[in-house]
Amino acid sequence: MKISQIIAPFLLILLCSALVFSQESNIKSGVEWQSLEEAQKEAKETGKKVLIFGYADWCTYCRKMRKETYPEKNVQEVLDKDYIPVQINGESEEEIVFNGKTYKSYELAKYLRLTSYPTHYFLNSDGKIIGAQPGFLPADVFSPLMSYISEDLFGEISFLDYMEKKGIKLEQDQD
Repeated sequence: MKISQIIAPFLLILLCSALVFSQESNIKSGVEWQSLEEAQKEAKETGKKVLIFGYADWCTYCRKMRKETYPEKNVQEVLDKDYIPVQINGESEEEIVFNGKTYKSYELAKYLRLTSYPTHYFLNSDGKIIGAQPGFLPADVFSPLMSYISEDLFGEISFLDYMEKKGIKLEQDQD
């Protein structure tokens, strides 16, 4: 067997994998992503919060968020009403302006302490980080979480109590 017969299929698989991963940010989520700089300008003008979706091209759960969570009507409604959505590839060299300072995407990820994917960051209209939520979130949890943050209830009532008042019971891990 020739080496080229062994290498050719391997290279084809590698190329296909690269194409799949490079399409990460192109998965139809129904979200009109803004640049962080534009989102912060709009937030100052409107009082809306900024939602940053921190992702990586290789991240399976990031793709799952795009395919399953973001397209849901309840998620879209809260996003449109209360947030300006931004996506940041935590491993990219793309330049991003955050609070007037220019970063490479990976530098901003380091500044934000983005170490697991996906992670959502919530910013107030002044660019201050309110909080972060790592991991995949189904629409029935993500939508109320965004409402909880947009209503400025963090620090006043726990998210579990908020969910309970909405009639939603979340399972808790028992230690």
